[in-house]
Amino acid sequence: LAQAPSAFSTGIDRNNTLHRAAMTEPAEKKARTEGYALNVNAAVDKEWEAKSFLEIAAAPVEAIQGIGPKGKEQLEKFKIMTVRDLADWKYFKVAQAIAILAPKETAGERHAETQLNINKAMDKAHETKSLTEILALPPSALQGLAGWVDAALGELGITSISKLAEYKYAHWAQSICTLADYEAADFSSK
Repeated sequence: LAQAPSAFSTGIDRNNTLHRAAMTEPAEKKARTEGYALNVNAAVDKEWEAKSFLEIAAAPVEAIQGIGPKGKEQLEKFKIMTVRDLADWKYFKVAQAIAILAPKETAGERHAETQLNINKAMDKAHETKSLTEILALPPSALQGLAGWVDAALGELGITSISKLAEYKYAHWAQSICTLADYEAADFSSK
């Protein structure tokens, strides 16, 4: 009876055959990063410079360059743990919206039938103020922020609603998270 030749008798090593087969399979596509110039190195700590926008958005808030232990401690009081938490912080967004629209306000020109109000954002004592007046108020004038927040935010240089709207680290976080929504992990163009 003739037997089929074994891998050993033909000089073919089974592991070698598997290795050659693996070499002939198409290699996993690597993202093409050459030629790209964009970076946010001056907005993130060194260890985050090579990360994607999506990774940075999910990173601890101190991944933002300039937010050290003191800043992290103060932001944690507001349950801000990640870069995305800072970007989505409702009090920053409200302050930002007020600051953007305040220059478009015409003093003393409110139409008698205007329904505009931001009562759900402001403490009752400040509901009737103009946007410009609101900008000068302390952060605790925003509905939901108690008086203690003024001292906590003061540690970060935020002493008014205007300063909250200007908080550069929140702007950076917001921009990183916005661009993360447009990032292609495989570098495809769609």
